[in-house]
Parts: sequence; C-alpha cells; structure tokens
Amino acid sequence: MATKQGRAVLTPNGKKTNLGYSASESTDQRRLPSSRLYSSDNLLSPIKRKRMIANARDLNQNFAIAAWAIRRHLDYTSAFTFQPQTGDAELNASLANLMRWYSRPRNCDAAGRHSLSNLIRLAEMRRTIDGDVFMVKLSDGRLQAIEADRVRDPDRITNNADKWVQGVRVNKAGRALSYSVSRRNDDGSYNTERSVRAANMLQLGYFDRFDQVRGITPLAPAINSLRDCYESFDYQLAKSKISAMFGLVLTRDAVDGWGDVSGDATNGYDINLSNGKPVLLDLDPGDKAEFIESQSPSTNFQEFTKTMISVSLKSLDIPYSFYDEGYTNFFGSRSAFIHYDKSVKQKREQLIDLLDQITAWRISLFIADGTLQLPPGTTVNNLRWEWVAAGTPWWNPSQEINADIAAINAGLKTRAQVIREHQGREFTEVINQLADEEAYIKAQQVGVVLQPPPPLPGETPERVEGVEVEEEVEE
Repeated sequence: MATKQGRAVLTPNGKKTNLGYSASESTDQRRLPSSRLYSSDNLLSPIKRKRMIANARDLNQNFAIAAWAIRRHLDYTSAFTFQPQTGDAELNASLANLMRWYSRPRNCDAAGRHSLSNLIRLAEMRRTIDGDVFMVKLSDGRLQAIEADRVRDPDRITNNADKWVQGVRVNKAGRALSYSVSRRNDDGSYNTERSVRAANMLQLGYFDRFDQVRGITPLAPAINSLRDCYESFDYQLAKSKISAMFGLVLTRDAVDGWGDVSGDATNGYDINLSNGKPVLLDLDPGDKAEFIESQSPSTNFQEFTKTMISVSLKSLDIPYSFYDEGYTNFFGSRSAFIHYDKSVKQKREQLIDLLDQITAWRISLFIADGTLQLPPGTTVNNLRWEWVAAGTPWWNPSQEINADIAAINAGLKTRAQVIREHQGREFTEVINQLADEEAYIKAQQVGVVLQPPPPLPGETPERVEGVEVEEEVEE
C-alpha cells in the first residue's frame, strides 16, 4: 500500500510519484520563478517602465522590421469611417457634415497638426509601443494627446491618503480619479505641469490584468528578441565588410620574397580590386591566389533569424507570411489572414469605444452651442451612429465575389455584411450612391447604354431594356 510522504507517493516498487503540478515544483533542470506575486504596475516600476518604453521606441526608430510590423498592425486596426444611423436622412447628413468638419486638424487637434483619423492611428501606435496613451478633452472641443512617459506621480504628494499608481490617482476599487501630467525638460527630467480630472481624460492602453492601472506594450515579450536580431544584423554586416576588405591571399611556394629588397618589384604583383572591373592574374609557377570566403551569413544563421523574426511578429499576432510573401502558397496566406483578422477584432473594438466617447462628447458640445438642432424629443442618448472599420479587398475577386453572391442568395450572408467586410462602408450608403447615379443618368438624357454583367454559369441571359442580347440558336 502506498504511503504519502510530503508531496509524493511511494509506489509498491519504492519509487516516488508526484501527484501535484510539475510547474509548481523546483528542479535542477529549470529555474522556478519567485512565488511572490505582484501586480503588473509593481512589476513594471516607473524606472523599468521608462527603460522598456525607451527600448521599444529605439526599435521602432532604427530597426526596419520592428517599424514595419507596427505599421502593418496599424493598417489593419486603426482605420474607420463615421456612419450616422439615426433613421432621419436630414439628421444623418447634418451629423456626417459636422463630424467631417471636426475631423480636420485645426478643429480636433490642440496642436493643429493631425486629423481625427491620424490622431487615432498615432494613439494606437503609441499604446502599441509605450503601453498606453492619454487624450485630454479641452473645453473648446479639441483633443490634446499626452504620451505615456508624461503621466507620472506628482513631484509632491500633499495628501498621504491618496493612492497614486504611476501618475494615476485611484480609489480603493482601482477606479481612476485624476491624472498627473508632467512636462519634459531639455535635460531629460520632468516637472509636474497639472492634474486632470478623470472625466476629462481618455486613456487607451493594453491590459491583461484586472487590477492593472497602466497599460503594457504587447511588444514586451519580443523586445529582447527583436534587439538581438537588430544587433546580429550589424555583426553579420561588419563580418561581411571585413571579408571584402581582406579578401585576397597570395601564396608563394618559392623561398624568395615578394620583391627584391633593393627595390626591384618585378617579382611582385600590383593588384587593384577597388575599381570593380574584372582582374586577370598572371602568376608565376608555384604562386597561388585565393579569396577569403567567410560564408557570411551562414545558412544556419539565416534560418535561425527567420525563426526569431517569426516569433517576434507573434507578439502582434502578425503571421510570418505577411513578412515573407513567398513563404507559403495562396491558401496558406489566406488561412493566416483569416486567423489574424479574428485577432484584431478586439483591438478595433477598443478603438471604436474610444471614438464613440469622442463622438458623444463632441456632439454634446455641438448641441450646447446651438450648432446642431435635434428634432423635438431627441437627445444625445437617442442618436445612433457607428464607426465602421476599413474593409479588406477581395484577394481573388472573380471567385470571391461569386462566392459572396451565392452566400447572399442562400441566406448565409447579407449585402450589408459583404460590403462591410470588403469596403468598410454601409449598405445604405452604397444604395444611395447607386440611386444618385441612376437619377443623374436619366436626367442627362444622353442615351447612355449600360452593358449588363455576363450571366453566371447555369443562368440564361435576360433581355434588358435598351440593350440587345444575342441568344444562342441551335443549328
């Protein structure tokens, strides 16, 4: 009968069998992390946060692969269009015009440099690199962007009862009450500038813990790998340059030197490889010329680098086929994209939530100053709109469009769903544009003849008014 001894059980043959989780046991084969558990904000102290932000920013500024991965991430997550959906065509047009006006740089950006769409793209970029970003809602309706390193604890905390977490004053439940914003000095130091109430501040960040107050970049697990690749590229390039500079070795079997000590150089060789032209060496018997071949970078280095890049891209859920288009076939690329598209939906939803907060706040100001007049009985809470993410074009239009038509006819998809997926637009917007085109053509009365699309396989051609259709006649 087996008897328990600590965390192990003795079997009949006298061996110990662990009945617990192996990840909780310390062994000689692997290091067990500390059993003390901390919050994310304690693990990433202000000094460590500053180091990681500096590291990530340096990669984005100097390493092409890291900068490309971030731009590709932004292309799929941060592009949206405003679609009012109040049910009132006139009110929809008013909202669309106001938001179009507000989206201009001078109207939405406190610095007057960025449009609303570019503000959202830059905000996503900053939270991807820094972990989070902040936007102050100013009284004039504009937004002031605050980068992560400027939100820090005030220089002096007057009330000891206040709990500050890296620039954010929170209550016992962890809810933000205010934010301390500092200004950067030329010497790299900071001075407290002002405190902003939580109601006037918008925070966008990446969170993976419930008690987390400050966001953490998703690049955190990949920063060291990306930096290793970055430095390895420099080392390999330096090695290749050295091989090119000292690339020719001349060997002589004879005991004589490479020239007469008296200055007679008739027995030596005058070789110039710097002009890029072919060189013919007429060597004496017994002499030999060889080029140094370092085989740099080696095949093993190239394969390992591909693996490191692939693993690093996973931090942003980007498949390797995005980086190397020839890595897989069409179906492999399509499958990878489907999985990637699913992974970015939550990131888009967070940006849409930010845009919804900005839209509701700005429309309220439009109503308060009399710029927007709502119908009787209508309030801001009754208004409906949507920020629609940019669509993805068809990869193989001739096949995918026919597949979408078949799905619509079978009731598996709607027209609105197809238009959103591939154009990032609303079905009603497309229908209104088509109606405007038809009305314009009829108003011109120029006899424009539109050719019908070719029939799908299995369909018979239909006769369209004003268009002659040739029917097949059996002989």
